[in-house]
Amino acid sequence: MKKPVIIVKDNLLMPILAIEVRINEIKKEMNSASSPVILNGLFLMLVSYIESMQKEVLTYCLKYEPKRIPDKKTIEIDKNTLVENEDFHLIERLVSEYIDKMPYWRFTKIFYEVLKIKKPDNDISIENIKKKRNKLIHDNLNVDFKQKRVSHEYIDSDYLAYSLNEYVNYLDNLKTEISRKYGKCSRLNALRNLWHYTFRTPLCANFEAYWNIDIENDSISGYKIAEHECSLSGSETFMLGIWRSQVSGYRFDFINMASLGPHMQSCLYIFLKLSNDIFLY
Repeated sequence: MKKPVIIVKDNLLMPILAIEVRINEIKKEMNSASSPVILNGLFLMLVSYIESMQKEVLTYCLKYEPKRIPDKKTIEIDKNTLVENEDFHLIERLVSEYIDKMPYWRFTKIFYEVLKIKKPDNDISIENIKKKRNKLIHDNLNVDFKQKRVSHEYIDSDYLAYSLNEYVNYLDNLKTEISRKYGKCSRLNALRNLWHYTFRTPLCANFEAYWNIDIENDSISGYKIAEHECSLSGSETFMLGIWRSQVSGYRFDFINMASLGPHMQSCLYIFLKLSNDIFLY
């Protein structure tokens, strides 16, 4: 049985929504900015925010779906990462290292490939804005030795306003594409998929028999006592207790953890990782 799909659409969108707040803050600052140095700074922050957002979205996707790492059968692993980590953050740190070592042109290319969405309509404009940013950082000092004159490049408020508008359109497009592609990837569906991956017995085939479902808030609001749960195995009963403890004050007796088989140990790990991302507490 393949590992379950437990990516959550709202978590993919969260970094994008956060950047929209930052863009509005930059707009307010732009209206009161009079110095070209400040305008340059706001522009550099704008492009950096977008790139940070892209990294967060890509890291989140790949930590649950590392098989989407393109064109790679092997990846390099820093020894310190293995030494310092032995938890459900390990894959996330490996993915972050993989992305950090990647040339930016490569990162931009795989962003849409990994997410399996199409590029935005204004992709060329976005790339030109990035080129402008790179020029401001790496090629911003012009020296005329004959005239003994030094000059710098600056952007004006019009170009900053143009860039802000292009990024607003870009983010709108990105939200639309992610919502279209991952529309069914709700918190409830992530939990349901993991449930069926964990509990393979026919006694647990009906997810709703064990849980009170809050569709409006996309969450589990409480648990039910299922008719046949007394027939579950010891490890299944233990895992059921783990699940219930996350959505209520349910108390249960721990079994000898070493008695869990490889499948249940793996499921416990995945459940802990998912719980960290969907705010069950």
